[in-house]
Amino acid sequence: MLAASLVLLSLSANPIANGVVAIADSPPRFDIAASCRDVGKSGIDIGRPASACRDDEERARDTLTARWAQFQPAARTTCVEGATFGGPPSYVEVLTCLEMKKP
Repeated sequence: MLAASLVLLSLSANPIANGVVAIADSPPRFDIAASCRDVGKSGIDIGRPASACRDDEERARDTLTARWAQFQPAARTTCVEGATFGGPPSYVEVLTCLEMKKP
């Protein structure tokens, strides 16, 4: 009985075991297809094609992955949280935000 209680206590105290990981610890994972779904679908067909959006998102994701540790943790958290408001999140938006917050 004591062993079972200790296991439950250790699981409740471990944020990773509970599926909670701090946003700023690693680059976010976004659905690029969702981020680019409505690109190029305007009624008058002005804008960029969805393929250009996907290319930009993939490049921004790769840049974020390579440079993630160079950005301040507070800025990473703020930018990732901000990118999730108002629609599908965007790697380009996160990268732009982080670049603007650099000292």
